[in-house]
Amino acid sequence: MRLQKFLAQAGLASRRRAEDLIAAGSVKVNGVVVSTLGTSINPGKDRVEVEGRRVLAETPVYRLLLKPRACLATLAPKAERPTLARYVRDAEANWQVAAPLDFPAEGVVLVTNDGALAQALAKSGKVPMTYHVKLQGLVGDKAIERLKRGWRWESRPVRPTAVEQLAVTEKNTWVEVVVAETRPRALKAVGDLIRHSVLKISRVRLGGLSFEGLKMGEWRDLTKGEIADLRKRAGLA
Repeated sequence: MRLQKFLAQAGLASRRRAEDLIAAGSVKVNGVVVSTLGTSINPGKDRVEVEGRRVLAETPVYRLLLKPRACLATLAPKAERPTLARYVRDAEANWQVAAPLDFPAEGVVLVTNDGALAQALAKSGKVPMTYHVKLQGLVGDKAIERLKRGWRWESRPVRPTAVEQLAVTEKNTWVEVVVAETRPRALKAVGDLIRHSVLKISRVRLGGLSFEGLKMGEWRDLTKGEIADLRKRAGLA
């Protein structure tokens, strides 16, 4: 296994940060400083240290969790607001919430110690996310067509691959938006674009992973096939 990949999978740092540590001479293998990128190691036999501290191979963790509304997408407990720490009670220090959701939003997030995957989900723009957005008022066909052309948020283009009207009530409209965008705030810009207030945002799918079978606050471990599919979508080998 490549040394930088081992460090990333151990949850120590992202792949790029691991490469920086190696290049800086901060990593030792069996007591010898290694500064060459691409060095291969045997995780079961070789002793790896970073800045004098040993790094141990960990069992990879991949959990799909259905985040409730009014909950911070962090595993760190906070006295002033509820967090996901109340639902993931066995979390280790290097676990993180990948593709987090905002405090008011609900939906599926990934809890993992795979730093490389967490970083790829945040930056790749390759993994489609399916959102259900509740908008105030009647959203007609013209507005749906406008959304399909995309919009900008924080000076970045947001280009959905699909937009569909799901349901209409007397006062509101539910719209499904599929877009490779992990930031729910980018979905709030939908309301400004078509002049309808956004009342609720729910992420119902993360890549090929659905919320189905989970209640609010519940989680499940991913299968090997699901892990492989998600990493492939994110551009990882």
